[in-house]
Amino acid sequence: MKIQSIQRIFNFFEFNLKNKAKIYIYPNLNGIGLGLFIFFCFLISVFYENNSALLISIIIFFIFFISIFVSHQNINSLNLNHNQNFVIEAGKSEIINLQIINLSNEKKINIDVDYNKQTIGNYNFNIKVNTVRLKYFNKQRGKHCLDKIILKSIYPFGVIRTKVPLISKSDIYIYPTKIRPNDKLLNEFQINKLKNADEFDGLDDYKYGDSYSKIAWKKSSGKNKYVKVFSDVEKQSHFILNLNKYEEINFELLLGYAVYIIHYFFDNKKKLIIKHRNNVFELNSSQNSLNKILKYLSNVEK
Repeated sequence: MKIQSIQRIFNFFEFNLKNKAKIYIYPNLNGIGLGLFIFFCFLISVFYENNSALLISIIIFFIFFISIFVSHQNINSLNLNHNQNFVIEAGKSEIINLQIINLSNEKKINIDVDYNKQTIGNYNFNIKVNTVRLKYFNKQRGKHCLDKIILKSIYPFGVIRTKVPLISKSDIYIYPTKIRPNDKLLNEFQINKLKNADEFDGLDDYKYGDSYSKIAWKKSSGKNKYVKVFSDVEKQSHFILNLNKYEEINFELLLGYAVYIIHYFFDNKKKLIIKHRNNVFELNSSQNSLNKILKYLSNVEK
């Protein structure tokens, strides 16, 4: 039994040591005033042997102690989810949804979340995973990280303030600002000439075995079914954006053009091959393929 008790004690300390975030506990102005009042009552009880003043100071000090303990428990065991990565366009404000994890089973109430010395919201963390919305802006392309996220609480008697700074290990990829290309590139990649996924060149009679996805339902009737005919599919499916061949264009400007073209092809659900140096990327309808390319463009050098 003694060995098990000692082992539990070591496990407790091991658990606390894993939480590297430091919790700061300090009195606010009301707490400082109350502390001075406690000290004044203690002086009276010592010099005048006044038991009433001593009793008052002990009671108020007990309230102080309870405030410190409860405040610590209210903000302890909160941490950031570090598995998130964000892809944001340079020069545009984006809302980042941060996930704050409540590692305990206790509800955390009335907690302010600060970023860049501004309070972005007051939250009650009553579930395991909680979402906090943060407005982020950055002009400089590249790989960045968030500044400190500070969780603050005044609880329960309004005299003790606690805060814990959390450093996010999540990466923020700022890709180049989208710039409409010149006419040469617009024509080369047939920008504004590509057909949408629902557009087609003509109709043909439905034959057994034709894919139902090609049926033009609006043009078809109960007895007669027609399928869509795309005459330019092959021509539209082999576009290659080779960044190595546009040496006459400023590289940063070229990246802005590239982002415009990439988004255009992605929005129109068309495939695109992107080449730079010895790297080759394929853009398809998957969001992961788009993010992979934008992450590369955020850090790429000429």
